[in-house]
Amino acid sequence: MLNHKKSLALADTSYKIKRFFQGTVFPKLISDSEFYKTVFRLALPVTLQSFIMASLHMVDNIMVGQLGETPIAAVGLSNQVYFNLHLYINAVAGSCSIFISQFWGKKDRVNIRRILGLGLIVNFVSAFLFFLAGALIPEKILALFSDDPELLSIGVDYLRITSFSYVMMAITATYSAALRSMEEVKLPMRASLIGLSTNAVLNYVLIFGHLGFPKLGVSGAAIGTVIARLVEMGILLAATYGYKYLNIAKFKEMFRLPTDLVKRYFRMSSVVVAKDMVWAIGMTVYMGIYGRMGTDVVAVINITNTIRQMATVFFIGLANACLIMVGKEIGAGDEEKAYIYSERFLLMTVMIGLFMGAVVFVLKDLLLLPYKVSAETATVAVRVLTVFSVILLPSVFNMVGVVGVLRSGGDATFCLIMDTIAVYIIGLPLAYLGGLVWGLPIYWVFALINIQEFYKMFSVIKRFITRKWINNLVKDVA
Repeated sequence: MLNHKKSLALADTSYKIKRFFQGTVFPKLISDSEFYKTVFRLALPVTLQSFIMASLHMVDNIMVGQLGETPIAAVGLSNQVYFNLHLYINAVAGSCSIFISQFWGKKDRVNIRRILGLGLIVNFVSAFLFFLAGALIPEKILALFSDDPELLSIGVDYLRITSFSYVMMAITATYSAALRSMEEVKLPMRASLIGLSTNAVLNYVLIFGHLGFPKLGVSGAAIGTVIARLVEMGILLAATYGYKYLNIAKFKEMFRLPTDLVKRYFRMSSVVVAKDMVWAIGMTVYMGIYGRMGTDVVAVINITNTIRQMATVFFIGLANACLIMVGKEIGAGDEEKAYIYSERFLLMTVMIGLFMGAVVFVLKDLLLLPYKVSAETATVAVRVLTVFSVILLPSVFNMVGVVGVLRSGGDATFCLIMDTIAVYIIGLPLAYLGGLVWGLPIYWVFALINIQEFYKMFSVIKRFITRKWINNLVKDVA
């Protein structure tokens, strides 16, 4: 009897998944023009910002890459500290976005400002601790990833300087998340555009010593990063407080925090942060495995990760638009519309993801032309990009499904459990065996690690169909 019930449940799930991919459960998929206008109004500025960021990061990589494979590997390893902090800060800011998008649907501006204040406190303290570690003990941190003396020497200087940008990044990320959740997406984009453009110009003159500036190499890239972060933060804060964007600038209200709201926030944010840090720690261990496989492997991963960012920028915008629109409907009490909107976002992701995977596969050789690396390194990078073109669809589906759909409904615990299984039961054991035990080439190790994306994709679809992810977190908040 029990087996029969399991069989029926499995058949029902399979049928629902089939209907999901066929798109037969998408009411008014084409005719709802207002939906798509809102999607692109919200997604395109975030996409443009992400594209600019990824483009300039690629330019930075190309500039540093002109110095050789060891400098680009050193920057890649040093940025693991930034990477972990960046994920943590965005997890805290993402927790703010969950509440703010729902409060936005409820039209509760007072609690929006309170959530912003909470996010600022948490992110400021965390970024300051990371700054102390990066400034005071960079040698010990980088020794966790590599034992190459030349690589460590270059990386230590880069890490010590860039650590001064961490607090500024934390403040910028928190304000940007709050503004986007209230559908003000253009201001963060403009601040980021100016800051990142400043970074590119400063890198050009400081790395190579143009326009009368000293030739500082990798240290010049680090100085450019710090100045650019200061410019970005200054513009964002000046505009927010100067023009009183959406009344977010009532400073005193941000830190009058009711106990109930604080408890709700930390119940949610602790799970979101744990989920993102589980993933971040896994990524750091992957980089440690890559570092033990060789400096050339780190260079390949750093190059392909930059291309990966470029290929997925639109999905970052799509996930943010989904979080805002679906969270707003949940906060307003219209759960059916929230579900329909989520369906549309996921179908769009499937269609565009297939297209982008094909683009990466066709252009993989051309994408490596700007890099000054050996023929052998370029050949290996092409093979890694081939693997990436296959796993791009499940990767971006999971991005939109988790960040946009499940997170908008406050389904953080499910995401934490799913990521823990994906990283620590699937990804890391396969990375360790493939890279350090079996001695496989990096492209095979990369393929083994990304088996987890297919597991996550199936899990997201199954969870989505149940509707258990829809939770109104703010309906009874005073």
